[in-house]
Amino acid sequence: MRGEEHSTFGEDEAQLILGAGWRQGSIFRPPAAFFVPVQIDRGGEWLVVCTQSCTVVSSNRSANPNIEFLVAKPVEKYNPRSHEATGRNSHCFHLPILGMPDAEALECDINRRFFADRRVCLEQTPDTGISASEEAVRNLAGWIARYYSRIALPNALVTRARNGLFKTIEKVLRAARPSGEELSASVDRIGVHWSPDSELQDGLYVVDLLFLCADADADTQLHSLLKNPLSPFTRDGGHDGIKVVYDTTVRSETFISAFDGYKRLTEWDYLSSLGEVAASES
Repeated sequence: MRGEEHSTFGEDEAQLILGAGWRQGSIFRPPAAFFVPVQIDRGGEWLVVCTQSCTVVSSNRSANPNIEFLVAKPVEKYNPRSHEATGRNSHCFHLPILGMPDAEALECDINRRFFADRRVCLEQTPDTGISASEEAVRNLAGWIARYYSRIALPNALVTRARNGLFKTIEKVLRAARPSGEELSASVDRIGVHWSPDSELQDGLYVVDLLFLCADADADTQLHSLLKNPLSPFTRDGGHDGIKVVYDTTVRSETFISAFDGYKRLTEWDYLSSLGEVAASES
């Protein structure tokens, strides 16, 4: 392999990798000689870079020796509201692309991933004629992060919440904004704190929710729409064994410290910004 001829790996090599167009979200059609250790249809599937861009172009190969790819296949039509586009499907993600005839997206498979020596980026080039927007790549990163960082609520709490509290809030987040978008598109993060952190047979879980909104109008709308549906849960005795405390806030008026003690509620990541998920994990 030609990369083996490089006895050193530093700034020059990093600049070559950067100049070739390698970064997170880069799309690569592997040639016949390129070893892919997972199942792939070389005639109809592609590779997409999972690794963060700063690592892809790092000059320090000893600290960052590998690059991670996943296998993806073309999708003829892209539906931004689908489970695969919003991140609700934890195993499959639709990455919208430009430049591929008869395909609007690539279907990325979380179960078909592999690492390769990062020196391959000195030997090969991605297909720069096929591209994904910065927002789409952030959403890809958020989907991958969500796969690894799902929080573990107590099973008893999930059982109590799934058909009542979760569905109530999901209905609110799917409400339309004046622009026609779902309200969820303007909710950047949902934080949760719960107690006790144990499996209860009886007794009450106290669940504290904090919604970070992209703008003041979304904050006002969300706060208003949550009030009546959540009223049974906010009473002293709670509802379905859950007592809820909640608040909404605007990104521009909020310090990151406001989320101290909260965990990102990955149960609802598909109803908030996947780009924000990526940012919270970087």
